[in-house]
Amino acid sequence: MDGAINFTIGLSEGIAWPWPIAVYLFLAGISGGAVAVALMLNFFRHKTETTPIIKSASIIGLATILLGMLCLVLDLTNPLYFWRILVYYNPTSVMSIGVMLLLFYIPLVAVLMVMSFADTFSKWLLGWVKPVCDRLEKFRVWINAVVMVLAIAICAYTGFLISALIRFPLINTAVLPALFVASGISAGMAVTKILAACCFGARE
Repeated sequence: MDGAINFTIGLSEGIAWPWPIAVYLFLAGISGGAVAVALMLNFFRHKTETTPIIKSASIIGLATILLGMLCLVLDLTNPLYFWRILVYYNPTSVMSIGVMLLLFYIPLVAVLMVMSFADTFSKWLLGWVKPVCDRLEKFRVWINAVVMVLAIAICAYTGFLISALIRFPLINTAVLPALFVASGISAGMAVTKILAACCFGARE
């Protein structure tokens, strides 16, 4: 046993998905689920203010997706050339579509987190952050909407990635992306609520 899950059957020669890919898929699901649920709650309440849930979800969303990307990069044959996947795209590849989603999702989640903690950044002698966030506040609804759509897409993308393994009938199904969305939302909600209750004064 070499610790790798071999998915070469039905795919090109030499492709193997070791445990870092499983960790990446898990973390990406939590990230998308946490952010999507928090923003859905705000839209449901017709509010845009920063709540403990938004603060918690923005931290979890950014931290987990960055850790997931670290796992993904370290799994590459040549990690130092990871930037090539950001330059060369294949629109028919599920993985390329995922990279395009992540290219927008990660910076926007970072913006969401900075906007959620603008006052805190100001206390760290980063006074320029607050004015920038105040200017972005007028676009808050649009930022939230785009991030929410991307978060749901990230959850679904992990399911599409695995369902692309055509020689495994059990997982080669159109239902898998929906299951990954449900799983990501469930796990994301749990982690978000725990952090919000422990650190930001949300009700237990």
